[in-house]
Amino acid sequence: MKRIAVSCIVIICFLQVNVWAFSAKMVADKSPKEIIDAYIKAVGGLEKINGIKNMMIVMEANLQGMTLEISSTSDQENKRLMQQTAMNGNVVQKTVVKNGKGYIYAMGEQQELREDQLDAVNAQIFVFPEIQYESLGYTLTAGDIQDIDGEAAYTLNIVTSKGIETTEYYSISSGLKLRTSTEQAGDITYGDYEEVDGIMIPTRMTISNAMLPMPIEARMVKVKFNETLDSSLFD
Repeated sequence: MKRIAVSCIVIICFLQVNVWAFSAKMVADKSPKEIIDAYIKAVGGLEKINGIKNMMIVMEANLQGMTLEISSTSDQENKRLMQQTAMNGNVVQKTVVKNGKGYIYAMGEQQELREDQLDAVNAQIFVFPEIQYESLGYTLTAGDIQDIDGEAAYTLNIVTSKGIETTEYYSISSGLKLRTSTEQAGDITYGDYEEVDGIMIPTRMTISNAMLPMPIEARMVKVKFNETLDSSLFD
């Protein structure tokens, strides 16, 4: 049972839902830039976002009676990233990116990230990577309007320079991001947004994947901006 649970957790580090389309497909009336601009405005505005140097976030979930702690530190000022998942206090997965390279520790083994893997996580160095998509060389296209848990959403299709594909869904009414999906790693649905230091942050994330026995709901327990970061976090 534990082996199954740990295998499921490894998937979590890549985060990213099955999509239910409206019976009659509707074409988005906004460009990718307009969708992202509406999102940036909804979460607090460009000026507020540009003032962010780093973010630390910790979320907790329950999997088969075990407590999962999912933490992430995005240090965009120094181009560093740390993502970690612990089960009952024991680290079972850790991803680190710094100096243009990265590694993943999982199942007791550590491996350097391949070029395509690094490409997939590089955007997460940024607290709000959406405003970096163009500079990162991503190709963006707007898709059909979709129904995400009863809410109409714009579809944004994203392809990295290495061909990694991601689909994001943004609420038509609020502008906020509702879901992120990739074929390889599954889906994350975002909810219960709350304002923290003038920034709207989802306090609930539901992670779904074919290899998970059931969706995992993670709740935010801590989030901090612009902290003095210990370099040992990225060892």
